[in-house]
Amino acid sequence: MTDSPADDLGRLLNSPLPPSFAELTPEQLADLTGLVEAGLQHRIDALTADAFGALDNLPVFLRGAVRKVVGL
Repeated sequence: MTDSPADDLGRLLNSPLPPSFAELTPEQLADLTGLVEAGLQHRIDALTADAFGALDNLPVFLRGAVRKVVGL
C-alpha cells in the first residue's frame, strides 16, 4: 500500500496539512513535497559545511578532539 502525496507531505512536515491543501492535485502535492525535501537537504548540507568551516577557527591541535566530541 502506498501513501498519498498528501500523507507524504504531512509526514515530511511533521504536521497535519491545512485544509486548503485538499484543493491541490496529487501532482502539485508531489511537486511541493519534492521542493520541501530539496530545501531540507540544502539546509542540512549548509549546516554541515558551516560546522566543518567552524573548525577552521580552532587551533590545529584541537580540531581532532573537537571533531570527535561533536561527532563529525
